[in-house]
Amino acid sequence: MEFGGAVTEATAYNFARLSAKRQREFLRAYFGKNGLNYDWVRISIGSNDFCLSSYEYTKRKDLRDFSIERDREYIIPMLKKILEYKDVKVIASPWSPPSFMKTNGQLVGGKLKRNHYKIYAQYIRKWLKAYAEEGIKVGYITPQNEPEAEQRWESCVYNYRQLKRLIYKHLVPALRGFDTKILIWDHNKEKLSEVAHVLLDGISRDKIAGIAFHWYKGIHEREMRTVRRDFPELMMVASEMCCGFSPYDKREWQKDAELYIRELQADKECGVDVWIDWNMLLDWEGGPTHVGNNVKSPVILNERGDDFILTPIYDALLGFVKEK
Repeated sequence: MEFGGAVTEATAYNFARLSAKRQREFLRAYFGKNGLNYDWVRISIGSNDFCLSSYEYTKRKDLRDFSIERDREYIIPMLKKILEYKDVKVIASPWSPPSFMKTNGQLVGGKLKRNHYKIYAQYIRKWLKAYAEEGIKVGYITPQNEPEAEQRWESCVYNYRQLKRLIYKHLVPALRGFDTKILIWDHNKEKLSEVAHVLLDGISRDKIAGIAFHWYKGIHEREMRTVRRDFPELMMVASEMCCGFSPYDKREWQKDAELYIRELQADKECGVDVWIDWNMLLDWEGGPTHVGNNVKSPVILNERGDDFILTPIYDALLGFVKEK
């Protein structure tokens, strides 16, 4: 099993607050052979709840104003420093299409308009090209982060039929010419085997590399084992985990570390190929997040914001990685 973490804007902003020396030490802690030795990084296409504010790359239907300039402030510089240190694999997930493509005209909630699937796929292609021009090769994308959740932050809801339409009719053709592969789902595990069969059975799997899922509704070992048995050729990617939410609690670090170990052990025993944590570096209060959705990360900034602390979650992860 390989490991990784997410570079959100919150993480990248906090990383930028560190001195150059401490940035190097941070990279060693996460990507060094004597550290967690991460091989993966997850990023978002557009803003998510762990950004300084909501933003989008375009507001025009012809995409002529498309720009990733916002990402050049914090996210792209951190990604480049990671890639200079180690050649990691990158997975990207959108939290929402641009607001003009949504049924409610907002980044929060709503659905992708029926007549905007094609332009949305072209938007994804445009984003991949822009990142490639920055020297950042995105090897994998998911069609939507948590497609069944209408959150109070950036989100977009799809049913199975809509996901199949987006993936096979629009995203697969849009990815031609790119090495980028698709990981389906990217939501919780309680019905993972159903999702896999509905989205994969009887369909050409060109560009489909695997299935991604989150941990927030429990471990669900049977679901993971069933998918591993029925789809042995596909990657299984645990793409997001975190603790400390609802509400954020500065205590109970050891309890949270134990939850990490339980999840990691189950994932490993069920044949998961890749495990990716959520934010890599949050501040003392579990942010910043523009919606107050504060959580914990394995490494946090101190109260002054000028140094980082390896938490018990980090220690638990390190112990697990060294034993694998």
